[in-house]
Amino acid sequence: MKTGISKLEEECKYIRRSGILATIGGSAGPISKNNYFHWCGNFIGPKNSPYMGGLFYIEMKFPSDYPKKGPIDVQMRTPTYHPNIFSLNGHICVSYITNWKKEYNIVGIMNAVFDLLAEENPGNGYHSHDKKKATEFKNLYAVESQNIDWSCSWGKGWSE
Repeated sequence: MKTGISKLEEECKYIRRSGILATIGGSAGPISKNNYFHWCGNFIGPKNSPYMGGLFYIEMKFPSDYPKKGPIDVQMRTPTYHPNIFSLNGHICVSYITNWKKEYNIVGIMNAVFDLLAEENPGNGYHSHDKKKATEFKNLYAVESQNIDWSCSWGKGWSE
């Protein structure tokens, strides 16, 4: 099995070359070319949801024995009102992450979070669902001009 760093490097190259996250209007990569264990990603909110058209950012931190062990933390960095996202810190509760398998990957994380916004799981929620409030949060925070307190190097064009 590959080491955590080599697996993360491999996933980064695959995501960039394949454009696989374009299906969700997204992208993902390490925050720094010197630290493959800390990633950020973004995507456009799913159609036919209160999040439609919003720009959402997530942050992912990985252990050195990734993918044997799943992410240390996955947080929504865009304030998002959703039953499965803890409002105070953006912690995301989704089974793909909590029931991690070594075959899982970053593309799967991104798709799982996107799918969560498309159809939440209120049984595992932090609070009740409120589409009006979710739309209000999207209109306030999930805009292209939002200020995220870090920038992703992959968005600035550094090469592998």
